[in-house]
Amino acid sequence: MKRIIVLFVSLLLYLTSSAGAQGSGMELGSGARAMAFAGNHTAAANDLSAVYWNPAALAFLQVREAQASFDAMRISGTSGLSGAGLLIPNGAKLSDNRDRVRLSGIGAMTAIPTVQGGLTLAASFDRPYIFDDFTVYTYKKGAETMNLDGGGDGDLNRWSAAFGIQVAQKISVGLTLSIVSGTEEAYNFQKRISDFPEDIYEKYPYLTDYYDVEFQRKYLGYALAVGALCYPVDNLKVGVKVNVVDNVGFVETQYYKLFPDSKREKSPSSSKGRLYSAPSGAIGAELTLPWLTAAFDLRATLPYTFILPSVDVKSMPDGLQTRNIKAGVGFGVEAPVPNLPIVLRAGYSFDEYDLFPRIAKYEGYREDGIDWDYVIGKGTTWRVAQNRHTIAAGAGVFTSGIGLELSYDYRTWGVASKTVTEGISSLKFSENYSSHRVMTAIIFRY
Repeated sequence: MKRIIVLFVSLLLYLTSSAGAQGSGMELGSGARAMAFAGNHTAAANDLSAVYWNPAALAFLQVREAQASFDAMRISGTSGLSGAGLLIPNGAKLSDNRDRVRLSGIGAMTAIPTVQGGLTLAASFDRPYIFDDFTVYTYKKGAETMNLDGGGDGDLNRWSAAFGIQVAQKISVGLTLSIVSGTEEAYNFQKRISDFPEDIYEKYPYLTDYYDVEFQRKYLGYALAVGALCYPVDNLKVGVKVNVVDNVGFVETQYYKLFPDSKREKSPSSSKGRLYSAPSGAIGAELTLPWLTAAFDLRATLPYTFILPSVDVKSMPDGLQTRNIKAGVGFGVEAPVPNLPIVLRAGYSFDEYDLFPRIAKYEGYREDGIDWDYVIGKGTTWRVAQNRHTIAAGAGVFTSGIGLELSYDYRTWGVASKTVTEGISSLKFSENYSSHRVMTAIIFRY
Protein backbone atom coordinates (compact mmCIF):
# COMPACT_ATOMS: atom_id res chain seq x y z
CA MET A 1 0.00 0.00 0.00
CA LYS A 2 2.82 2.38 0.86
CA ARG A 3 4.44 1.71 -2.52
CA ILE A 4 1.17 2.62 -4.25
CA ILE A 5 0.99 5.88 -2.28
CA VAL A 6 4.60 6.73 -3.17
CA LEU A 7 3.95 6.04 -6.85
CA PHE A 8 0.83 8.17 -6.77
CA VAL A 9 2.61 11.04 -5.03
CA SER A 10 5.48 10.82 -7.52
CA LEU A 11 3.02 11.15 -10.39
CA LEU A 12 1.29 14.02 -8.64
CA LEU A 13 4.62 15.77 -8.09
CA TYR A 14 5.46 15.39 -11.75
CA LEU A 15 2.12 16.75 -12.93
CA THR A 16 2.01 19.70 -10.59
CA SER A 17 5.64 20.67 -11.06
CA SER A 18 5.37 20.44 -14.84
CA ALA A 19 2.12 22.37 -15.08
CA GLY A 20 3.27 25.00 -12.61
CA ALA A 21 6.72 25.54 -14.09
CA GLN A 22 5.98 25.52 -17.80
CA GLY A 23 3.45 28.33 -17.75
CA SER A 24 5.54 30.67 -15.66
CA GLY A 25 8.38 33.02 -16.40
CA MET A 26 9.04 36.34 -18.03
CA GLU A 27 11.92 37.83 -19.99
CA LEU A 28 12.82 41.23 -18.54
CA GLY A 29 15.90 42.16 -20.54
CA SER A 30 18.82 44.21 -19.28
CA GLY A 31 19.64 47.88 -18.72
CA ALA A 32 17.73 50.96 -17.56
CA ARG A 33 17.79 52.78 -20.90
CA ALA A 34 16.53 49.69 -22.70
CA MET A 35 13.76 49.35 -20.13
CA ALA A 36 12.61 52.94 -20.77
CA PHE A 37 12.54 52.06 -24.50
CA ALA A 38 10.20 49.13 -23.59
CA GLY A 39 12.89 46.70 -24.72
CA ASN A 40 13.26 48.08 -28.25
CA HIS A 41 17.04 48.22 -28.19
CA THR A 42 18.38 45.98 -30.98
CA ALA A 43 19.81 48.93 -32.90
CA ALA A 44 19.63 51.54 -30.12
CA ALA A 45 21.94 49.94 -27.52
CA ASN A 46 24.64 52.46 -26.57
CA ASP A 47 25.93 51.14 -23.23
CA LEU A 48 26.89 47.91 -21.47
CA SER A 49 23.40 46.46 -22.06
CA ALA A 50 24.50 45.83 -25.66
CA VAL A 51 25.93 42.57 -24.28
CA TYR A 52 22.31 41.41 -24.01
CA TRP A 53 20.53 43.32 -26.80
CA ASN A 54 23.11 43.26 -29.61
CA PRO A 55 26.84 42.67 -29.02
CA ALA A 56 27.67 44.18 -32.43
CA ALA A 57 26.78 47.62 -31.00
CA LEU A 58 29.80 47.37 -28.69
CA ALA A 59 32.13 48.02 -31.63
CA PHE A 60 30.92 51.60 -31.99
CA LEU A 61 31.19 52.36 -28.25
CA GLN A 62 34.76 53.54 -28.07
CA VAL A 63 34.76 54.10 -24.32
CA ARG A 64 35.59 52.39 -21.05
CA GLU A 65 32.48 51.91 -18.94
CA ALA A 66 31.46 50.32 -15.64
CA GLN A 67 27.79 49.99 -14.76
CA ALA A 68 25.56 48.66 -11.98
CA SER A 69 21.76 48.50 -11.96
CA PHE A 70 19.09 47.72 -9.39
CA ASP A 71 15.38 47.09 -9.80
CA ALA A 72 12.21 46.68 -7.73
CA MET A 73 9.13 44.91 -9.03
CA ARG A 74 5.57 44.06 -8.05
CA ILE A 75 3.52 41.48 -9.97
CA SER A 76 -0.22 41.36 -9.28
CA GLY A 77 -2.64 38.64 -10.35
CA THR A 78 -6.41 38.26 -10.08
CA SER A 79 -8.27 34.99 -10.67
CA GLY A 80 -11.69 34.67 -12.26
CA LEU A 81 -13.76 31.47 -12.11
CA SER A 82 -17.08 30.43 -13.57
CA GLY A 83 -19.03 27.25 -14.20
CA ALA A 84 -22.42 25.67 -13.72
CA GLY A 85 -23.33 25.64 -10.04
CA LEU A 86 -20.06 27.28 -8.99
CA LEU A 87 -20.10 29.75 -6.09
CA ILE A 88 -17.37 32.03 -4.75
CA PRO A 89 -17.53 32.18 -0.92
CA ASN A 90 -17.66 35.56 0.76
CA GLY A 91 -14.17 36.78 1.56
CA ALA A 92 -12.49 34.25 -0.73
CA LYS A 93 -8.97 35.23 -1.73
CA LEU A 94 -8.80 35.66 -5.51
CA SER A 95 -5.74 37.89 -5.91
CA ASP A 96 -2.17 38.15 -4.72
CA ASN A 97 1.10 40.08 -5.22
CA ARG A 98 4.77 39.25 -5.51
CA ASP A 99 7.41 41.85 -4.60
CA ARG A 100 11.15 41.76 -5.11
CA VAL A 101 14.15 44.10 -4.92
CA ARG A 102 17.45 42.96 -6.38
CA LEU A 103 20.74 43.72 -8.06
CA SER A 104 19.76 43.30 -11.70
CA GLY A 105 23.13 43.74 -13.39
CA ILE A 106 26.77 44.73 -13.11
CA GLY A 107 29.69 44.76 -15.52
CA ALA A 108 32.28 46.67 -17.52
CA MET A 109 33.55 47.15 -21.05
CA THR A 110 36.64 48.58 -22.64
CA ALA A 111 37.52 49.67 -26.17
CA ILE A 112 40.77 48.50 -27.73
CA PRO A 113 42.36 50.68 -30.43
CA THR A 114 42.83 48.85 -33.73
CA VAL A 115 44.01 49.82 -37.18
CA GLN A 116 40.95 48.46 -38.98
CA GLY A 117 38.23 49.91 -36.73
CA GLY A 118 36.53 49.55 -33.36
CA LEU A 119 36.93 46.56 -31.08
CA THR A 120 35.26 46.51 -27.67
CA LEU A 121 35.34 43.75 -25.07
CA ALA A 122 32.77 43.44 -22.29
CA ALA A 123 31.90 41.25 -19.31
CA SER A 124 28.67 41.38 -17.30
CA PHE A 125 26.35 39.69 -14.87
CA ASP A 126 22.62 40.18 -15.31
CA ARG A 127 19.27 38.63 -14.43
CA PRO A 128 17.11 38.94 -17.53
CA TYR A 129 14.62 36.14 -16.75
CA ILE A 130 12.37 35.51 -13.73
CA PHE A 131 10.14 32.57 -12.82
CA ASP A 132 7.72 34.56 -10.66
CA ASP A 133 4.22 33.15 -10.97
CA PHE A 134 1.24 32.48 -8.71
CA THR A 135 -2.40 31.45 -8.66
CA VAL A 136 -4.80 31.65 -5.73
CA TYR A 137 -8.54 31.00 -5.50
CA THR A 138 -11.35 29.33 -3.55
CA TYR A 139 -14.67 28.09 -4.89
CA LYS A 140 -17.64 25.94 -3.93
CA LYS A 141 -19.50 23.60 -6.23
CA GLY A 142 -22.12 21.23 -4.93
CA ALA A 143 -20.56 18.99 -2.30
CA GLU A 144 -17.04 20.32 -2.81
CA THR A 145 -15.05 23.33 -1.65
CA MET A 146 -11.70 23.81 -3.34
CA ASN A 147 -8.85 26.01 -2.14
CA LEU A 148 -5.74 26.41 -4.31
CA ASP A 149 -2.61 28.41 -3.63
CA GLY A 150 0.30 27.88 -6.01
CA GLY A 151 3.23 29.73 -7.46
CA GLY A 152 6.95 30.19 -7.36
CA ASP A 153 9.89 32.48 -7.91
CA GLY A 154 13.50 32.51 -9.00
CA ASP A 155 15.91 33.85 -11.61
CA LEU A 156 18.06 32.76 -14.48
CA ASN A 157 21.39 34.57 -14.25
CA ARG A 158 23.82 35.17 -17.08
CA TRP A 159 27.58 35.53 -16.66
CA SER A 160 28.54 36.90 -20.05
CA ALA A 161 31.62 37.71 -22.08
CA ALA A 162 31.09 39.60 -25.33
CA PHE A 163 32.85 41.47 -28.08
CA GLY A 164 31.91 43.71 -30.97
CA ILE A 165 34.24 44.43 -33.87
CA GLN A 166 34.01 46.57 -36.96
CA VAL A 167 34.43 44.55 -40.14
CA ALA A 168 33.99 47.60 -42.38
CA GLN A 169 33.75 51.34 -41.86
CA LYS A 170 30.03 51.27 -41.01
CA ILE A 171 29.44 47.58 -40.30
CA SER A 172 30.09 45.55 -37.16
CA VAL A 173 29.43 42.07 -35.84
CA GLY A 174 29.44 40.73 -32.31
CA LEU A 175 29.05 37.68 -30.15
CA THR A 176 27.93 37.03 -26.56
CA LEU A 177 28.73 33.79 -24.75
CA SER A 178 26.98 33.31 -21.41
CA ILE A 179 27.12 30.84 -18.58
CA VAL A 180 23.54 30.47 -17.37
CA SER A 181 22.83 29.65 -13.73
CA GLY A 182 19.89 30.10 -11.43
CA THR A 183 17.41 28.67 -8.98
CA GLU A 184 13.66 28.23 -8.91
CA GLU A 185 11.32 27.32 -6.09
CA ALA A 186 7.68 26.46 -6.74
CA TYR A 187 4.85 25.18 -4.61
CA ASN A 188 1.30 23.96 -5.04
CA PHE A 189 -1.07 23.67 -2.09
CA GLN A 190 -4.55 22.27 -2.62
CA LYS A 191 -7.20 21.52 -0.02
CA ARG A 192 -10.54 20.01 -0.96
CA ILE A 193 -13.49 19.66 1.41
CA SER A 194 -15.99 17.31 -0.19
CA ASP A 195 -18.77 14.86 0.45
CA PHE A 196 -18.47 12.64 -2.60
CA PRO A 197 -19.51 8.96 -2.40
CA GLU A 198 -16.63 6.75 -1.32
CA ASP A 199 -16.51 4.85 -4.61
CA ILE A 200 -15.86 8.08 -6.56
CA TYR A 201 -12.30 8.18 -5.16
CA GLU A 202 -11.67 4.65 -6.38
CA LYS A 203 -12.76 5.69 -9.87
CA TYR A 204 -10.90 9.03 -9.80
CA PRO A 205 -7.88 8.55 -7.48
CA TYR A 206 -6.46 11.96 -8.37
CA LEU A 207 -9.31 13.65 -6.47
CA THR A 208 -7.18 13.77 -3.34
CA ASP A 209 -8.62 15.89 -0.56
CA TYR A 210 -5.24 17.40 0.29
CA TYR A 211 -1.81 17.80 -1.14
CA ASP A 212 1.10 20.11 -0.46
CA VAL A 213 4.01 19.79 -2.89
CA GLU A 214 7.10 21.85 -3.56
CA PHE A 215 10.05 21.56 -5.88
CA GLN A 216 13.39 23.28 -6.00
CA ARG A 217 15.47 23.43 -9.15
CA LYS A 218 19.07 24.40 -9.75
CA TYR A 219 19.98 25.42 -13.30
CA LEU A 220 23.29 25.41 -15.12
CA GLY A 221 24.02 25.75 -18.82
CA TYR A 222 25.18 28.12 -21.52
CA ALA A 223 23.79 30.45 -24.17
CA LEU A 224 25.15 32.01 -27.35
CA ALA A 225 23.89 35.10 -29.18
CA VAL A 226 25.20 36.86 -32.29
CA GLY A 227 24.47 40.26 -33.76
CA ALA A 228 25.22 42.63 -36.59
CA LEU A 229 24.89 46.40 -36.97
CA CYS A 230 25.31 48.80 -39.88
CA TYR A 231 24.90 52.48 -40.74
CA PRO A 232 23.10 52.80 -44.14
CA VAL A 233 23.38 56.57 -43.63
CA ASP A 234 25.09 58.58 -40.91
CA ASN A 235 22.01 59.11 -38.74
CA LEU A 236 20.39 55.69 -39.22
CA LYS A 237 21.40 52.37 -37.64
CA VAL A 238 19.99 48.95 -38.50
CA GLY A 239 20.71 45.95 -36.30
CA VAL A 240 19.85 42.30 -35.95
CA LYS A 241 20.34 39.90 -33.05
CA VAL A 242 19.74 36.13 -32.93
CA ASN A 243 19.71 33.88 -29.86
CA VAL A 244 21.43 30.89 -31.41
CA VAL A 245 21.85 28.48 -28.49
CA ASP A 246 20.17 28.22 -25.09
CA ASN A 247 21.23 24.96 -23.43
CA VAL A 248 20.30 24.76 -19.74
CA GLY A 249 20.14 21.63 -17.59
CA PHE A 250 18.54 21.30 -14.17
CA VAL A 251 18.42 19.10 -11.10
CA GLU A 252 15.10 19.04 -9.27
CA THR A 253 14.42 18.10 -5.65
CA GLN A 254 10.82 17.52 -4.58
CA TYR A 255 9.06 17.74 -1.22
CA TYR A 256 5.55 16.75 -0.25
CA LYS A 257 3.03 16.29 2.58
CA LEU A 258 0.45 13.53 2.29
CA PHE A 259 -1.86 14.76 5.04
CA PRO A 260 -2.34 18.08 6.91
CA ASP A 261 -0.79 16.73 10.11
CA SER A 262 2.00 14.71 8.47
CA LYS A 263 5.64 15.67 8.24
CA ARG A 264 6.97 17.20 5.04
CA GLU A 265 9.00 14.53 3.26
CA LYS A 266 11.73 14.73 0.66
CA SER A 267 11.41 12.67 -2.48
CA PRO A 268 13.87 9.75 -2.32
CA SER A 269 15.60 10.75 -5.55
CA SER A 270 16.23 13.89 -7.58
CA SER A 271 15.06 14.38 -11.13
CA LYS A 272 17.21 15.70 -13.96
CA GLY A 273 16.18 17.38 -17.16
CA ARG A 274 16.72 20.18 -19.61
CA LEU A 275 15.08 23.56 -19.94
CA TYR A 276 14.28 24.42 -23.55
CA SER A 277 13.57 27.78 -25.12
CA ALA A 278 12.78 28.19 -28.80
CA PRO A 279 15.16 30.15 -31.09
CA SER A 280 14.36 33.85 -31.14
CA GLY A 281 15.68 37.09 -32.57
CA ALA A 282 14.96 40.70 -33.39
CA ILE A 283 15.63 43.29 -36.06
CA GLY A 284 15.65 46.97 -35.23
CA ALA A 285 16.41 50.45 -36.49
CA GLU A 286 17.37 53.70 -34.80
CA LEU A 287 17.04 57.19 -36.32
CA THR A 288 19.06 59.97 -34.66
CA LEU A 289 18.05 63.61 -35.12
CA PRO A 290 19.36 66.68 -33.24
CA TRP A 291 16.20 66.87 -31.17
CA LEU A 292 15.03 63.25 -31.05
CA THR A 293 16.22 59.65 -31.18
CA ALA A 294 13.64 57.06 -32.27
CA ALA A 295 14.01 53.27 -32.22
CA PHE A 296 11.85 50.52 -33.69
CA ASP A 297 12.03 46.74 -33.13
CA LEU A 298 10.39 43.67 -34.62
CA ARG A 299 10.78 40.39 -32.66
CA ALA A 300 9.98 36.75 -33.37
CA THR A 301 10.18 33.42 -31.50
CA LEU A 302 10.03 30.19 -33.48
CA PRO A 303 7.88 27.18 -32.50
CA TYR A 304 9.41 24.47 -30.31
CA THR A 305 9.47 22.08 -33.24
CA PHE A 306 12.72 23.77 -34.32
CA ILE A 307 14.54 22.43 -31.25
CA LEU A 308 12.30 19.44 -30.50
CA PRO A 309 11.73 18.01 -33.99
CA SER A 310 10.31 14.75 -32.61
CA VAL A 311 7.28 16.56 -31.20
CA ASP A 312 4.17 15.94 -33.29
CA VAL A 313 2.51 19.34 -33.67
CA LYS A 314 -0.83 17.71 -34.46
CA SER A 315 -0.77 15.94 -31.10
CA MET A 316 -0.48 19.20 -29.16
CA PRO A 317 -3.76 20.10 -27.43
CA ASP A 318 -5.98 22.72 -29.01
CA GLY A 319 -5.16 26.19 -27.78
CA LEU A 320 -1.51 25.51 -27.02
CA GLN A 321 0.44 28.50 -28.28
CA THR A 322 3.71 26.72 -29.05
CA ARG A 323 2.48 25.69 -32.50
CA ASN A 324 3.04 29.13 -34.03
CA ILE A 325 5.64 31.86 -34.39
CA LYS A 326 5.25 34.43 -31.62
CA ALA A 327 5.80 38.02 -32.78
CA GLY A 328 6.37 41.35 -31.10
CA VAL A 329 6.78 44.96 -32.15
CA GLY A 330 7.52 48.23 -30.42
CA PHE A 331 9.20 51.62 -30.42
CA GLY A 332 11.16 53.88 -28.11
CA VAL A 333 12.03 57.58 -28.17
CA GLU A 334 14.59 59.76 -26.42
CA ALA A 335 14.74 63.57 -26.37
CA PRO A 336 17.24 65.91 -24.69
CA VAL A 337 16.03 68.67 -22.39
CA PRO A 338 17.31 72.00 -23.76
CA ASN A 339 20.18 73.52 -21.76
CA LEU A 340 20.23 70.65 -19.25
CA PRO A 341 22.28 67.41 -19.12
CA ILE A 342 19.05 65.42 -19.04
CA VAL A 343 17.32 63.16 -21.56
CA LEU A 344 13.72 61.93 -21.37
CA ARG A 345 12.60 58.56 -22.72
CA ALA A 346 9.43 56.61 -23.43
CA GLY A 347 8.48 53.38 -25.16
CA TYR A 348 5.72 50.91 -25.97
CA SER A 349 5.78 47.22 -26.94
CA PHE A 350 3.21 44.66 -28.00
CA ASP A 351 4.17 40.99 -27.77
CA GLU A 352 2.12 37.92 -28.48
CA TYR A 353 2.07 36.17 -25.14
CA ASP A 354 3.64 32.71 -25.02
CA LEU A 355 1.98 30.37 -22.54
CA PHE A 356 5.15 28.32 -22.25
CA PRO A 357 8.25 30.49 -22.84
CA ARG A 358 10.44 27.66 -21.52
CA ILE A 359 9.70 23.94 -21.51
CA ALA A 360 11.18 21.44 -19.05
CA LYS A 361 11.86 17.93 -20.32
CA TYR A 362 12.70 15.26 -17.77
CA GLU A 363 15.32 12.61 -18.48
CA GLY A 364 13.93 9.16 -19.05
CA TYR A 365 10.35 10.29 -19.41
CA ARG A 366 9.84 9.87 -23.15
CA GLU A 367 12.27 9.37 -25.98
CA ASP A 368 10.02 10.90 -28.61
CA GLY A 369 9.44 14.26 -26.93
CA ILE A 370 7.22 15.89 -24.34
CA ASP A 371 3.71 14.70 -23.51
CA TRP A 372 1.89 18.00 -23.78
CA ASP A 373 -1.21 16.65 -22.02
CA TYR A 374 0.87 16.21 -18.88
CA VAL A 375 2.64 19.54 -19.29
CA ILE A 376 -0.57 21.58 -19.32
CA GLY A 377 -2.77 19.22 -17.32
CA LYS A 378 -5.03 16.46 -18.56
CA GLY A 379 -8.36 17.76 -19.81
CA THR A 380 -7.26 21.41 -19.67
CA THR A 381 -7.37 23.74 -22.66
CA TRP A 382 -5.25 26.85 -22.19
CA ARG A 383 -5.45 29.99 -24.27
CA VAL A 384 -4.08 33.52 -24.22
CA ALA A 385 -6.74 35.85 -22.88
CA GLN A 386 -4.65 39.01 -23.31
CA ASN A 387 -1.34 39.53 -25.09
CA ARG A 388 1.40 41.46 -23.33
CA HIS A 389 1.44 45.26 -23.51
CA THR A 390 4.34 47.26 -22.08
CA ILE A 391 4.35 51.02 -21.47
CA ALA A 392 7.62 52.55 -20.27
CA ALA A 393 9.23 55.86 -19.41
CA GLY A 394 12.50 57.09 -17.98
CA ALA A 395 15.15 59.77 -17.68
CA GLY A 396 18.93 60.00 -17.67
CA VAL A 397 21.20 62.60 -16.07
CA PHE A 398 24.77 62.84 -17.32
CA THR A 399 27.75 64.81 -16.07
CA SER A 400 31.40 64.45 -16.91
CA GLY A 401 32.02 60.71 -16.82
CA ILE A 402 29.05 59.81 -14.60
CA GLY A 403 25.49 58.98 -15.51
CA LEU A 404 22.39 58.19 -13.45
CA GLU A 405 19.35 56.58 -15.08
CA LEU A 406 15.87 55.91 -13.76
CA SER A 407 13.21 53.91 -15.64
CA TYR A 408 9.71 52.52 -15.10
CA ASP A 409 7.56 50.07 -17.01
CA TYR A 410 4.04 48.71 -16.66
CA ARG A 411 2.98 45.40 -18.22
CA THR A 412 -0.35 43.62 -18.56
CA TRP A 413 -1.22 40.13 -19.84
CA GLY A 414 -3.71 37.37 -19.17
CA VAL A 415 -4.38 33.63 -19.58
CA ALA A 416 -7.48 31.47 -19.43
CA SER A 417 -8.37 27.79 -19.38
CA LYS A 418 -11.26 25.39 -19.36
CA THR A 419 -11.02 22.17 -17.38
CA VAL A 420 -13.42 19.28 -17.85
CA THR A 421 -13.21 16.27 -15.52
CA GLU A 422 -15.57 13.55 -16.63
CA GLY A 423 -18.52 13.15 -14.29
CA ILE A 424 -17.16 15.59 -11.72
CA SER A 425 -16.89 19.22 -12.75
CA SER A 426 -16.41 21.79 -15.47
CA LEU A 427 -14.47 24.94 -14.64
CA LYS A 428 -13.58 28.05 -16.62
CA PHE A 429 -10.63 29.92 -15.22
CA SER A 430 -8.90 33.19 -16.06
CA GLU A 431 -5.90 34.97 -14.60
CA ASN A 432 -5.20 38.64 -15.31
CA TYR A 433 -1.71 39.86 -14.47
CA SER A 434 0.02 43.23 -14.28
CA SER A 435 3.46 44.35 -13.16
CA HIS A 436 5.12 47.57 -12.05
CA ARG A 437 8.89 47.77 -12.24
CA VAL A 438 11.42 50.51 -11.55
CA MET A 439 15.14 50.40 -12.25
CA THR A 440 18.06 52.65 -11.56
CA ALA A 441 21.52 52.40 -13.09
CA ILE A 442 24.80 54.10 -12.25
CA ILE A 443 27.24 54.46 -15.13
CA PHE A 444 30.91 55.42 -14.96
CA ARG A 445 32.82 56.24 -18.15
CA TYR A 446 36.54 56.96 -18.00
